[in-house]
Amino acid sequence: MSASTGIGPSTVVSRNEEPIAVEVDDAMVMMSIDQGMYFGLEGVGPRIWALLEQPRSVSDVCAALTQEFEIDTESCLRDVLGFLDELRQAQLIHVHGGTDGTTPSADRI
Repeated sequence: MSASTGIGPSTVVSRNEEPIAVEVDDAMVMMSIDQGMYFGLEGVGPRIWALLEQPRSVSDVCAALTQEFEIDTESCLRDVLGFLDELRQAQLIHVHGGTDGTTPSADRI
């Protein structure tokens, strides 16, 4: 589990419904009216954003990505946790808690 985020492999996350998101070429551009900010996702970011349409565990996100891209599970997990930390700091995701019996926070992140 990432000490700075509290997000680990069993943590269930989903995207925040607030930002308006559109695909532009191979990127995702989002605008948060609440925050008055724009955000951009490139590379695998738009795919992760799509996977978070419904709440799912970080492990499930990595399982999907390792099937679609040439990446090992350990590297995927490390990269996804870092990416989710950035989304959390930007208040673009909800963290629902773990699937392993940990207490769900259901906080808006």
